[in-house]
Amino acid sequence: MKLEHVDKGKAVISCENKKEFSQYLGYMHGGMVSAIADTAGGHAAATMLKEGYKTVTSELKIHFLKPVVSKKVIATGEVLSAGKRLIIVETTVRDEEDNMLAKMIATMFVIEPSK
Repeated sequence: MKLEHVDKGKAVISCENKKEFSQYLGYMHGGMVSAIADTAGGHAAATMLKEGYKTVTSELKIHFLKPVVSKKVIATGEVLSAGKRLIIVETTVRDEEDNMLAKMIATMFVIEPSK
């Protein structure tokens, strides 16, 4: 995975599709697609944090819209809502031709710095 771009409330991750990411039919495994989407959403959420704070995924829901057969996928994570304890993110996973492959929404839990 490669972090392509980060702005306040937004992050873009790309990932080359490799044979070891495939499931038995040859498509990218849904777990890998989820990991890419979660990573983009997590980076987007992290842009909203104060210094010393961290975030982890509390829950996520992903809709797989098309099988991933492209050589590369691009995940764009965007913050929908940022509160003191929870950050809601939405991530869209697309191929190189801009076809939507998956859509994820996740809740990120904010961890305060250790005292």
